[in-house]
Amino acid sequence: MTKRVCVIGAGAAGLAAAKYSLAQGLEVEVFEQTNSVGGTWVYSEQTGCHSSMYQNLKTNLPKEVMQFRDVPFRSELPSFLTHEDVLEYLQEFSRGLPINFNQTVESVERIDNMWKVTTHHGTGINEQLFDIVFVCNGHYFEPNNPYKDNDFQGTLIHSHDYRRAKDYIDKEVIVIGAGPSGIDIALQLSDTARKITLISRKATYPTLPENITQISQHVKKVVENGCETDDGTVITADTIIVCTGYFYRYPFLNDEILQVKENNQLVSPIFEHVVHADYPDSLFFIGLNLVTITFPLFEYQVKMALAFATGKAPIPDRQVLIDYERNQIEHQKSRGLETRFYHLLQNEQWEYLRRIAKIGGFEEWPYMKTIENITQYLHEQRKSNVIGYKNINFKLSDDGMDYEVVRC
Repeated sequence: MTKRVCVIGAGAAGLAAAKYSLAQGLEVEVFEQTNSVGGTWVYSEQTGCHSSMYQNLKTNLPKEVMQFRDVPFRSELPSFLTHEDVLEYLQEFSRGLPINFNQTVESVERIDNMWKVTTHHGTGINEQLFDIVFVCNGHYFEPNNPYKDNDFQGTLIHSHDYRRAKDYIDKEVIVIGAGPSGIDIALQLSDTARKITLISRKATYPTLPENITQISQHVKKVVENGCETDDGTVITADTIIVCTGYFYRYPFLNDEILQVKENNQLVSPIFEHVVHADYPDSLFFIGLNLVTITFPLFEYQVKMALAFATGKAPIPDRQVLIDYERNQIEHQKSRGLETRFYHLLQNEQWEYLRRIAKIGGFEEWPYMKTIENITQYLHEQRKSNVIGYKNINFKLSDDGMDYEVVRC
């Protein structure tokens, strides 16, 4: 009998899970709580919703790095895309997939050797049994805001609710956090705000617009008129935008099945960031990792999961699955990372991709080497020219195994 696959979420990860499952002859149902595909790439003027997109966002990675295998972005597009470009790409990629829109997954329960998935669709409740579940609900919808309890007299928001720079004309703004969102928002605000103060231990960019000041410290607390850093310095502002990342959240799975540890930043018990240690042939999580190339990584993770689900690759011994978490925590510590960065890959993503391809017994994508080279080149460009690196365009060789840089 053909195995049935449930995919939770129709963002990029969910679409990859659905497409590859169908390609292996499995029966697939995708459940999406909104009325469209795209997940985090769907822009909404509304705040406090699933979307974390802002109006003039350009991707931090170029299209040459983001594409699914054998599905390039339109050739006439620049390397760094708008969110509209990415959404259009995902809409095209989703054509023909069995997606149930406006259906929220309420619970996923283990019944004998099956998964009972309960969904709510506005007019009632539906229950179905599945052999395999892919959890692809994303992790950019539950803001991690350590400063939400404060006495600030101005406006304080998480970057999740930032939409446009014109809302901050002539304001004095503090941006807490200098990761991709923090620096991107600070640069956008430099065109409209009077003064921006970027506060983070990572705030060490060599060149920024004149109205952006960097303070390479941690914000100890938010006070009535601004922020106080660890050394006691108080910086005043009208507005504070907190860019401190997100929590993982799975309201449809109970604590007996899944635990989210370390202040909701470590999903457990998961082998290689994908495979549930207790249900290694049927419960998978796609896209948990941070600071990665996203779409191609999703494909590799789905392929490894399907190799386990269909018996095409041997599942490691249970002790190996269970020990992974402890070993990963120790490994991250050896990198100087706290346990809350458990899912952070960064420059280790290339070895990770090679490893899960070997575990899953599938052939690596030769173009991945080009993706690695472009990503490493951009890492250096971003450090030296964070203002202008998104003006770079890449031109691939005919075989896609080499590239040249075109500035515009």
